Amino acid sequence: MKIWHSTYQLSLKGPANSHAKAKFRKGALLRVRFNDKNLIGFADLCPFSEMGDQPLELELKHLVQMKPSDIGARSLHFARIDALARAEGKSVYDSKVRIKNHFLVNDLMKFETSRLKKIEADGFSEMKIKLGRDLQIETERLEQICKQASSQLKFRLDFNSSLSRERFVNWFEKHQSWLRPKIEFFEDAFAYDAREWREVSERWNLTLAMDFVAPEAKLKSEGAAVIIVKPAVEDETRIIKSVHNQKKKFVFTHYMDFPVGQMAAYQAAQSASAELGERLMSCGLQHHDLYEGLTFQNEIKSDGPYVLPPEGNGFGFDRLFENLKWVELN
Repeated sequence: MKIWHSTYQLSLKGPANSHAKAKFRKGALLRVRFNDKNLIGFADLCPFSEMGDQPLELELKHLVQMKPSDIGARSLHFARIDALARAEGKSVYDSKVRIKNHFLVNDLMKFETSRLKKIEADGFSEMKIKLGRDLQIETERLEQICKQASSQLKFRLDFNSSLSRERFVNWFEKHQSWLRPKIEFFEDAFAYDAREWREVSERWNLTLAMDFVAPEAKLKSEGAAVIIVKPAVEDETRIIKSVHNQKKKFVFTHYMDFPVGQMAAYQAAQSASAELGERLMSCGLQHHDLYEGLTFQNEIKSDGPYVLPPEGNGFGFDRLFENLKWVELN
């Protein structure tokens, strides 16, 4: 196997979540030549330090040593999917499978409530909102949005485990009169503990969704009714298989990574959709202006809550890949 890379820097328009402080993210696109039949495929490698990944330089070093981390192994996994499709001159996407997505509000305080009508008119039925930076002020804005939105629009609140159990419960009890009718689920409301999540979900009849937890926790997902899957860093097939006899629902999301990684997550969701059926909820596979302008992003179109994949072989982006400067890893 031989690997080339082309580094990039993503410029965030606002904070990525309540943990993230950096305004930039460093990553690399990979060009991988596999030993069998000299297949060549492309993938993304976009470490997220706030989520426990190592710096890009170390992730690349592990690839050279053939000792990839979880995120590195997933990059190679998608590079092979891309390579196999390119060898056959076809796309990895299934045009018959459409994956619906929620609308992401990354910075609630910058969100203009006047946008609600258009968002709903465009076909979005779920909105994911990240909270936890200044909960008191955010709650006031959230209440305004909930009251202005129609009864058809449901909200997914993501706290990135920024609250304690006690603070979350107190907050919910104080505001549940207007929260309960509008909320689809609470994501990472407080740090994961199987017993505490189970107790809170049962006592208050709440739907809890898990994302930022230890990999093995997702294989059991006690106390969580919804599992957030990030194909960039975890094997979705292993997770689905581990809870196949439970009534878990799934949401596939990107890793706030480069558009190539975004589309790899989209392909993974498409592949899982047949097995999951109605257990696959609206996903989070659209960027919604997370970063300053990216040429690659222009290749991805949208039809309201639906992604329109780029044309070309494999994951697409053929011309753009050809124009990059590639440096061999050694």
